[in-house]
Amino acid sequence: MTYDAPLVRHARPADLPRIVELVAEHAAYEKGAPPAPDLEQRLHSLLFEVPDPRLRCLVAELPGGDVVGYATCAPEISTWDGAEYLHMDCLFLRDGHRGLGLGERLTDAVAEQARALGLTEVQWQTPAWNEGAIRFYGRIGAEAKEKLRFAWQVAPATQPEPQASPLPFDAVLCDLDGVIRFYDMSGLEEMERAAGLPHGSTTEIAFAPETDMPLMLGHSGKKEWVEAIAHGLADRVPHERGHALGTALAEAGFSADATVVDLLRRARAHLHVALVTNATPWLDQDLAELGIADLAHTVVSSADVGIVKPDPRIYEIAVERTGVPAERCLFVDDRKENVDAAVALGMAGLHYTGPDDLRAALAPLLGRD
Repeated sequence: MTYDAPLVRHARPADLPRIVELVAEHAAYEKGAPPAPDLEQRLHSLLFEVPDPRLRCLVAELPGGDVVGYATCAPEISTWDGAEYLHMDCLFLRDGHRGLGLGERLTDAVAEQARALGLTEVQWQTPAWNEGAIRFYGRIGAEAKEKLRFAWQVAPATQPEPQASPLPFDAVLCDLDGVIRFYDMSGLEEMERAAGLPHGSTTEIAFAPETDMPLMLGHSGKKEWVEAIAHGLADRVPHERGHALGTALAEAGFSADATVVDLLRRARAHLHVALVTNATPWLDQDLAELGIADLAHTVVSSADVGIVKPDPRIYEIAVERTGVPAERCLFVDDRKENVDAAVALGMAGLHYTGPDDLRAALAPLLGRD
C-alpha cells in the first residue's frame, strides 16, 4: 500500500525490530539503561499473544515505509479519582523528524485510544530537562504535575515451590484448522448469493475427496485446486464465475484463535507440542502469516508426508518425530474420526469443541506456569 503523507497506525509484528531500535534510541536520549536483550519477544507477547492486550503501540510511518516514531499506552487506575485513565508510557520521534507534526499526530492517536476505551484523561511523564518536549506538551494543552517518579526493584520470592505432580502426558499433538485457525467466508458467501447458489455450494465441491485429496497429499497446487472447483461447479455457473468462486475460497482470509495459541505456547514451556494437520503445500507460508511459525516443536503436514488423517500412518510419523510414546501423547482435533484413530493407537484423545476443552485438558501443566 502506498500513500503520500506520514501515517500513524497500530504496530504490526513485522514492526517489532524497528520498534526495539527506537526504544534503544529513546533510552539513550533520556540517558537511561538500554532495553532488555529479549525486548522484541517481550513486546510480541504483550501486543500479539493475548486476546485483549492492555498495551497499545502506535507507530509513525513515512510514505516510503520507514517507521520513525512510536507511542505506547495502557489503561491504569487513579485511586484519588476512583477511575481509570490512559497512561502514555512512551512517545518518541527519531532525531530529524521532530517539529514536523508527527508528535501531534501520535498524541492525537493516543487520545483516540482513550476515547475508544471510554477514558477521559491521558497521563505521562518526561524528564525535567526535556524542554522541547515540555513546550510541545504545553502547546497541546497538557498540564504539568509536580511529582517525582520512583522506581523500586522488588526481589522475587525465594520460598521453595511445592513439588509438582507428574504430568498426565509428555506431548500435545494438535490439529490446525478448526482448532487454531478459522477462515472468514463472508466474501465467498456474498459471491454465492450473487450467483444464485445456496450457501456452502463452493466448499461442498472444494472439500469433496476427489477435489481436495490431491491438494492435501501434495500432488497439486492452488491453481489446480481452483480449476477443479470451477469444473465441479460447471453445471451450475459459467466457468469464469466458478473460477472466481474457487479463487475466493483459496484466497479467503484467516486468523488464529488467540486463546488457543496462548494455551499451546504455555504448554510448550512444559512439553513437546506438535501440529498434525491435513494441510496444503503452502502451510509454512500460512503459519508465518498467522504469526505462529514458532508455535510447535514439530509440524507434520499431510502435503509433506503424503498421508492424510485419519490414516494411522500419519499419527505414527508424528509420534516418532516427537520422540514420545503414543500412550504419553494427547491428540486434539475437531473431527471425531481423527480423534478416534489416535485413541486406537493408544493416545489420549480430545474431541475439540472450544477453548475451554483445551484449557481443561492442559490444566495439570498450566498450573505450573
